[in-house]
Amino acid sequence: MLRYLRMGNKRIKFVWWALIILTVLTFVTFFAAGYDPSSGQRADGSLGSVNGTPITREQFALVLEEAKNQYRGQFGGDPADQDAITLQSQAWRGVVTQRLMQQRAKSLGLGVSDAEITWTLKNLPPQMLASLPDFQTNGKFDMAKYQTAVNDPSASWWAPFEEMTREQLPPRKLQERLAASLKLSEPELLERFHEAVDRVEATVVMVTGALSAPAPEVQDADLAKAYEAYKNRFSAPARTQLEVLRIPRKFSDEEVRVAREQAHSISTRSRAGESFAALARDYSQGPGAAQGGEIQRMFQPMELGPELGPKVMLADTGMVFDPIEQNGRFIIVKLLQKSMTPSPQVKVAQIMIKARQSEDALRLQLESAVKIRSRAVSVGLAKAATEAGLATTKSSFYDYNNTPQDLVDFPDAADWGLSHKKNEVSPVFQGLDAFSIVAVAGQYEAGPTPRADLEEQLRVLAQNLKRVDAAKPLADQVAQALKSGQTLEQAAAAAGQVPFKIPAMTRLQPDPRLANAPEVAGVLFGAPLGKPMGPYRTPGGWFFVRADARVLADTTQLNPQSRGQITQELLGRRQNEFFGGWVTTLRQGATIKDGRPETNQR
Repeated sequence: MLRYLRMGNKRIKFVWWALIILTVLTFVTFFAAGYDPSSGQRADGSLGSVNGTPITREQFALVLEEAKNQYRGQFGGDPADQDAITLQSQAWRGVVTQRLMQQRAKSLGLGVSDAEITWTLKNLPPQMLASLPDFQTNGKFDMAKYQTAVNDPSASWWAPFEEMTREQLPPRKLQERLAASLKLSEPELLERFHEAVDRVEATVVMVTGALSAPAPEVQDADLAKAYEAYKNRFSAPARTQLEVLRIPRKFSDEEVRVAREQAHSISTRSRAGESFAALARDYSQGPGAAQGGEIQRMFQPMELGPELGPKVMLADTGMVFDPIEQNGRFIIVKLLQKSMTPSPQVKVAQIMIKARQSEDALRLQLESAVKIRSRAVSVGLAKAATEAGLATTKSSFYDYNNTPQDLVDFPDAADWGLSHKKNEVSPVFQGLDAFSIVAVAGQYEAGPTPRADLEEQLRVLAQNLKRVDAAKPLADQVAQALKSGQTLEQAAAAAGQVPFKIPAMTRLQPDPRLANAPEVAGVLFGAPLGKPMGPYRTPGGWFFVRADARVLADTTQLNPQSRGQITQELLGRRQNEFFGGWVTTLRQGATIKDGRPETNQR
């Protein structure tokens, strides 16, 4: 409940999760903030290492400061609550990527001269410098002021920025070379144009088995046959699955009472006439506090949970609701705006009050979690959890570019799993509401998922295929009628089937009813007009189709603007896929040590 409010602005969440790819493309321009590097410092002054190259406290602090300025400039405040945890994880990813690319650039002999560093600092100032008040005029960066400072021979504060630029330029050169190697041919551009513009209208008959009948019995041979027939549909990139143990944080009755009383006091003061925005700025510990608690997006009522959602729809604009308790937090919501068209949507502001856990209580809970972790190393995470009266769950499979939803509140745990082997047990990770320990439950190379991990899916598929096979006599009846000269509509009616029309579709946007039958959709773009085709056997049934009309793209309309848009789209996607895969490959072959969770347990 209220999970969206706790995570803050949807736009912020999207922008920063997108750093999984954007970090590779823009490097250290956008990093997250919110982590105190001094809390995770190793004895040698490093937070971790990549292939033996340390990531020092100072290096990470410099990147974080750059990130904070970038974040403040874009969103007007620091990230809070779950956003801060998510963004911190992305920052660490960025630093690791930076090290990997530096090492790769060095191995290729890509260096940087003093002249290049000087030019870059003069013409492309780091964000943390551009945002300094000394270089601002009317709230905007003033290049003239900056140039005056740059050309001051007595300035002695450039050293850290020179070092940062020296580290950034070789990877940037490497990125430029990689990007330049990705080309788009004329046939590829024309193919994409046709995929987007070619349209077809069609009539379709789908013959299925008795869906209301009991599921047919299937044997192991049926599962094996289904797997072999559709193995390619189960292909996926290299992926990992984690066993996850969550240990909820515990608050004393007194700690909760204090937070509850403060929350009720604030809601009472707001209803009495005090400014909700001012109270949010003074007291809120959640996202958007600096902006008066306002969340910069519209919500559907259901997103606010079963308790608050219905109340919001009945309330008047300006209503301040009673605090809602959730996991040691009390959330006070004010309704700012309500719209009923085209669908119910609301805009709200929030004040979040958190129960304050004592240092001793936190230490004791952490020590307990560490003991469970130590036991898990010996007997396995599931058994250690059971001994402690807890239970584990399994995450969905994921890769570097797709963190699963069930690990979104522990992004560092998800990253940890990508760098460790099966059955290894993680350190204890601290989240907002819980501690987490994970173990690698499964890892697979790119390719089809092993059959053993698809038993339930294969069972459903095999049952569907048996239904389809049972409907073959009916499909044969339609096929025979077509051979005898009947129209598709007549043949369908004689077999008790009802055709449906597809008014128009493109290859890029096929009709949803053909979403699971791509081979059938493809036939319609090449079939002779007016001629019934089929039957085509698919897991969903037997298909008969007739292309009724087709409009092909006029390539003479492919003007420079359209060419530019298509080229940008295709190259952008190709670069994202290439860089994402390339960085994943670098990470898989690297030895990455992250000391942040370990040092937080000391």
